[in-house]
Amino acid sequence: MNALRTGGLRGARVLIPRGGRWGERVRADVERRSGTGVIAPLIASAPPRDLTARDRAFARLADGDYAWLFVTSAAAVEQLVAAGVSIPATTQVAAVGRATAHAIAATGSEVSFVPVGASSAARMVAQWCADRTPTTTGRALIVRSDLASAVISDELELRGFDVDVCIGYRTIGVDLEPETAQGLRDGAFDVVLLTSLSVGRELRRQVPDLSPTTLVASIGPGTTRDAERLGYRVGYTAASQSIDALVAELDTLDPLAHAKESA
Repeated sequence: MNALRTGGLRGARVLIPRGGRWGERVRADVERRSGTGVIAPLIASAPPRDLTARDRAFARLADGDYAWLFVTSAAAVEQLVAAGVSIPATTQVAAVGRATAHAIAATGSEVSFVPVGASSAARMVAQWCADRTPTTTGRALIVRSDLASAVISDELELRGFDVDVCIGYRTIGVDLEPETAQGLRDGAFDVVLLTSLSVGRELRRQVPDLSPTTLVASIGPGTTRDAERLGYRVGYTAASQSIDALVAELDTLDPLAHAKESA
């Protein structure tokens, strides 16, 4: 962890556990801060098993049948793009957090709602419902992964909203290149970013003997709790469940000192 002893990401080698636009954006952020971002996907998105149901929901979305679209991850946006679906101007979009909002904006669509504070499905639906009534919303579509909880749809239905749920994609594990896995064992990485439970599970499966000199940096408290249950010693946790905030905080704080204080 020598690269982080004086604080910041300058000279640090950071493992970024997802690819695609998300991974490229995170790597660019790390490298703007004079670190080295290494994209080494541990998870990826794949089409759902029930393509017929997905395509039916996507067609209704494109036809303007929904007043609101709830998007719970940037990966869901990637699947909409891959399917050639454009969000109509008549559909308002709610994004779970800033990273997802960035992904939606990159497609040319406007985002009408982003929750304040940590990015989570529970916070999203609670804030969205706070000043709305069933008679003023129209029908809503929720696009999520096969592993995501039903917290948004359950809460909306309890409040009387009309809701359709679309399993837009599956989350699958990706095997690391052998040299990358060995580098994680040997301490060749200063930081590994834990961005979800799925990432944590894959990392534990593939590299159970992660170098103790590598800082495990978590995107938020929920992910840290999941990681600790898997046996990780998390050295730094961002407050807001945002990848942008995690990278920014790693660059302005002294993560190694923080890890020692938390031990």
